[in-house]
Amino acid sequence: MKLTDVLSPEHVIVPLRAGTVKEATERLAEQLIQAGAVAEPQRLNAVIRHTWPEDMVSVGEHAFLPHFRTEAVRRLVTAVGISPAPIRWEKDPHRAARIVIFIVAPLRDAALYLQVVGAFARTLSDPDTVLALLAAKTAEQVVHLAALDAVQLPSQLTVRDIMTPHVFTVRPSQTLGEVAHTMIEHDIRAMPVVDDDSGALIGMVTHRELLRHLMPDFLQRTKTGEVRALTRSQVQRGAADPGAILVKDAMARSVLCLSEDQTLSDVANLMSSKDVDRFPVVREGVVVGFLTRADVVRRLIAP
Repeated sequence: MKLTDVLSPEHVIVPLRAGTVKEATERLAEQLIQAGAVAEPQRLNAVIRHTWPEDMVSVGEHAFLPHFRTEAVRRLVTAVGISPAPIRWEKDPHRAARIVIFIVAPLRDAALYLQVVGAFARTLSDPDTVLALLAAKTAEQVVHLAALDAVQLPSQLTVRDIMTPHVFTVRPSQTLGEVAHTMIEHDIRAMPVVDDDSGALIGMVTHRELLRHLMPDFLQRTKTGEVRALTRSQVQRGAADPGAILVKDAMARSVLCLSEDQTLSDVANLMSSKDVDRFPVVREGVVVGFLTRADVVRRLIAP
């Protein structure tokens, strides 16, 4: 599948008249609606109006890629606008560009959606392609641009292709203080807990668990200067300091895992339906990698 397969002359505005990215997005949405590409126009307009600003890819000073997932459309659609004057980004008025590409997809097309966003971002990082787009005078010239036609969307990626193979793990006998130190030192937000003997995954410790146990004590000392009275379970464990609580007593035991052979489509659907953005990757119960939403985005957008 080529990038031009998701483009249509009816979805292109040349020239696009808009002062801000949001205005440009609304104009492009109108173009899609008029072309009959949107099943529920009111729903699409509501998404743009109420969820803005959505995560958006900004390709340097070349282009903006606002993108949304909504059931207002039945399949992935894109709209392209080329402006004669720079369009500014409300979030950063000092950043502007003349190209805006609006990408909308239903939830079930999450994998294709990510691939298209990544493909456009990579393509528009090439100054020659940008210049060719800016020189286009008609919608047909945009759609039939050779540089876009040459872009082949990635084949179906698997977890193995995009996961981080080197994983920081923690043992159940370690303390929350040790985990917190490791997370801060290596700038990570979650650590799989593995069995001391077999190395099998038995749980997960994330920022959520750390905050649940360490934050009340911190707030108490900050507010009154007093140390909180220990709970009965802490006394039984001999844990005078919440940082000394053992990982096995604080970890999340229900962990959603991935296998190396699952597809990007599987991952995208899980991230959407389960609202989870990080997964340990296991092989026969043993952790062999880790995958986060950031890993997926980096892999798709990187050249």
